[in-house]
Parts: sequence; C-alpha cells; structure tokens
Amino acid sequence: MGLFRYTLRRFIQLVPVLFGIVTLTFIMMHALPGDPVRLWLGEEPGQELADELIAAHGFDRPMHEQYLDYLVNLVQGDLGQSFVYNRPVTDLIWERMEPTMVIMGLSYLIALPVAIGLGIYGAARHNRAGDHVSRLAGLAGISTPNFWLALMLIYLLAFNLDVLPASGYTSPFVDPVGAAPLLIMPVLTLATAQTALLMRMTRSSMIEEMREDYVETARAYGIPERKIMLRHSFRNALLPLVTIIGLQVSTLLGGSVIVEEIFAIPGLGRLFFDSVIDQDYSVAVGVTLFFSTLFLIGVVLTDIAYAYIDPRIKYD
Repeated sequence: MGLFRYTLRRFIQLVPVLFGIVTLTFIMMHALPGDPVRLWLGEEPGQELADELIAAHGFDRPMHEQYLDYLVNLVQGDLGQSFVYNRPVTDLIWERMEPTMVIMGLSYLIALPVAIGLGIYGAARHNRAGDHVSRLAGLAGISTPNFWLALMLIYLLAFNLDVLPASGYTSPFVDPVGAAPLLIMPVLTLATAQTALLMRMTRSSMIEEMREDYVETARAYGIPERKIMLRHSFRNALLPLVTIIGLQVSTLLGGSVIVEEIFAIPGLGRLFFDSVIDQDYSVAVGVTLFFSTLFLIGVVLTDIAYAYIDPRIKYD
C-alpha cells in the first residue's frame, strides 16, 4: 500500500504544476504582439469580418475573463476551439498525436539498447582505445544540434545521394513499407542525442559501480567479470540511468518540434510551432498542456521504477 499511496499522492501533486503551466502559457501567448485574427486574415481584412471573428472568439474581452472561461472549460475536459482550423483543440491533438508518438517511440527503441551496449563496452575497456572512441562519439552526439543534424541528413541522403525522401509522413500502421524511408532521418535525428547522453551516463555509472567494494569481493571469489558487470554492477547503475531516461522525455518533446517542422511531419510538434506563429492561443496552450502531462507522468513513473530496481527504496 505504501507504493500505491505514494503513486496516488504524486499524481495529485501534478494538478497544481499543470495549473501553473497552463497559467504561464496562457499569459505568454496573450503577451505576444499583434492581433491573431488580423494576422490570420491578412494585412487588410474587412473590418466587419475581423470584428465578427474577434467577438466570436472572445478576444475583445479582458484577458482575465478569457482566462477564467478557459479554466472552467478545461475542468470540463474542453481545451477550446482553434480559430485557425475552426475545430476543437482536442480533435487536433488526437489527429496529430500518432506521428509524434511513433517518432519518439522509435527513437527510444534505438537509443536505449545502443546506448546501454556502448556504455557497458566503454566501462569494460576503461581508458583504452575502445573507451576513448565511444567517449568522443558520445561528446559529438551531445554537441550536435538537432536542426543541424536534420539538415545535414537531408543534404546528404536526400539531395546528394537521393536514397531517402526529404520530407513527409506515412503511418507505419497503414503502410509499413512506405513509412520506413520517411521515418529513418527524423528518428535518427532524435535518437542521436539520446544515445549519446544515455551512453555517457551508463558508462559513468558502470565505472563508479565497478570500483565498489562488493565488486572486489566478487572478483576475489572468482566470479567471471562479465557476470559481475551484467548481473551486479549494471543493476546498481540503473538508478541514475532511469532518472535520465525519464527526464529525456522533455528533450524528445522539444526535439520533435524542430524535427517535425524540418521534415514536414504533421505531428504535435509542428502543430505547436504553427499555433505559436499564428497566435492560435487555444491550440498552443492545449499542446503545451499535453506535452507537460506526458513529461510529468514520465517523472512519476521514473520514481515508481526505483522501487522495482532497488528493493531498499521504500515509499511508506
């Protein structure tokens, strides 16, 4: 029951955090210069049409009244209406969710095994040639901006070699064969930084664990080095690694905004980018709330995972 109560308490604690995120996003979006209706209609819109849209969406009302109305609707599960798309924000999020989740999921599926494998390899060959190469590769991966890597991949693989399409998206659930070429570059772009960071964290944690007294005792008993690393040291090294994995959700969500815009992928990242440019307040706040919820759930699940990795951790 200790873990159940802890989980329930943590999810309850998410409510004020999400409330603060919604409030800050709402204020910042309304603080942007310009009139969203006139921005959408063009430089010289008809005054009658502009006034009609402004009144229909409540933009002529004081900001605090708009904010209170938004909170009331939010409590009822209504994220508002997009004035650009003239559709409920909830529908737009559900439609755009699949590409973002697919790219993020595939990035994690690639990054985790590669990073863990390279991290253990580097720790096992500490300060030798293989370790130096993996460290340099990790440093290069962390230092490379997502947008630059995406553009370089497009330049090399799409324009120079013409082996992959430069942009677009096809659902892998509908056409797996057609979707594969379109997913390679965006997934590789997102996975590169994740792999580098997780690899360095795995290596550092494993090296630290391999210096502990219990490892020396196991060696004295003649236990094989591979067994010591994989069965004992790696499990103890998982705690900091799990922390980074949970926190990296925010990096993936932020990276998806850039990657989806560059590769013309109709996901949540691109929807958020367009909503900020168009000052589509409801969409921007709704997508931010969705991203924040995913990140906070990832943090809570990370905390819960500690109890399963290390039985010494109690949540009483």
